[in-house]
Amino acid sequence: MSAKEFSDAEIKEAVKSRYAKAIQGSSSCCGPSRSPEAGPSSSCCGPTTIEQKGGMVKIAGYDKGELSRLPADAVQNSFGCGTPLAFAGVRPGQTVLDIGSGAGIDCFIASEKVGPTGKVIGLDMTPEMIERARRNAKEAGVANVEFRFGDAEKMPVEDASVDWVISNCVINLSPDKPAVFGEIGRILRPGGRISISDIVAQDLPDAVRQSRDAWTGCLAGAISEEEYVRGLEKAGLRDVRVTSRIVYDASQLKGLFGSSCCGAGAGQDTAALADAAAGKIWSARFEGVKPQSASVGTEVTIGPAAKSEAPAIEALLAEAGLPTDVEPHLGDFLVARHCGKVIGCTGMEVQGLDALFRSLVVSPDYRQAGIGQRLYDALVENARGKGVQKAYLLTTTIVSLAESWGFQRLARDEVPEAIRDTAQFRGECCVSAVAMWKDLTAQTAKCCSCS
Repeated sequence: MSAKEFSDAEIKEAVKSRYAKAIQGSSSCCGPSRSPEAGPSSSCCGPTTIEQKGGMVKIAGYDKGELSRLPADAVQNSFGCGTPLAFAGVRPGQTVLDIGSGAGIDCFIASEKVGPTGKVIGLDMTPEMIERARRNAKEAGVANVEFRFGDAEKMPVEDASVDWVISNCVINLSPDKPAVFGEIGRILRPGGRISISDIVAQDLPDAVRQSRDAWTGCLAGAISEEEYVRGLEKAGLRDVRVTSRIVYDASQLKGLFGSSCCGAGAGQDTAALADAAAGKIWSARFEGVKPQSASVGTEVTIGPAAKSEAPAIEALLAEAGLPTDVEPHLGDFLVARHCGKVIGCTGMEVQGLDALFRSLVVSPDYRQAGIGQRLYDALVENARGKGVQKAYLLTTTIVSLAESWGFQRLARDEVPEAIRDTAQFRGECCVSAVAMWKDLTAQTAKCCSCS
């Protein structure tokens, strides 16, 4: 990456100025206000404000029904590049922090997920954004959202006080990303998680990297996926991964670059620059978790599922992409609990001397603590107590682990008809899954490394 020709402080002031003017309705961060009919401004890198406002919402994947319930101003003044809360396992009663909350679009989505017993904190360094977000919350009657003024590099948030950190196309704007990543690690509770959408880039032209305007337009400060993941891992997060991408083509990049070629000068062709950068700039969604303390495993208890726990079990299964038909088989389900909360489950469907083992899942907040192994051991003990002699399962992800438990592969037509007739075997999601079986009358060595 080429060296910047301006200081970190100058970058932050330029970002504040750009988004302050954006929220006030100026169509350019560098030039005079323009009406939508006047066409794009040519004085600034990146899209005009009129073009940018709410523009990425159209391709980011927001649910239209969800958007219709939000304050219209929060949607219209969105500058994000993704949907950090899509498929995120945010639950009622949790605390969510949004870095760079802007006019509040993602905070208002989060407020519905955490419910009246939860809390959402929106953080932004632009006073005009904070003012607009607070007004939107007041007009919408949203009471569980608080907007705070502050920098991402030094957040006004207590240590270990947040269950989720989300952000939407903001961290790329920071000139000190390691500080931001460190703050994320500091404020997350053990077991806390992130869902961050951001612009990443590979091999950007020097004309973009060296442009202050390109910094404020979410381009020059973009780092690679690999560097992003390393930064989060260095801050103490684990299981950091990219779960979705929106790769920008040349036509979309022309809008991002604007007509000034990101400060490259009048001799630089915007179309040529966009063509050259196509496929090298994209929005990525990062997920990860702050590990629990080493002692948390000893605090977890495992026992039969209660009827009142069915919704929590279904939520865990849905998040893991597993079948959620729990009610008919609840008597054969086991749950792992921590501080009164269901954090894992497994179950079986008994058919005479045979049983289908299913639904083994541990919340990402609690993985790597041996809870999955404990659930499996308890299920085997429960099955043997009910006279089960042979266990069967279907899996697309834990073949090696199941083999370490003593399971063997077999053809589907060798599976007993009663097991093949279960909803899981007949479901479309398991067509490509591997069928396996184990003789429960034989003792096998335990695996101690599963999550």
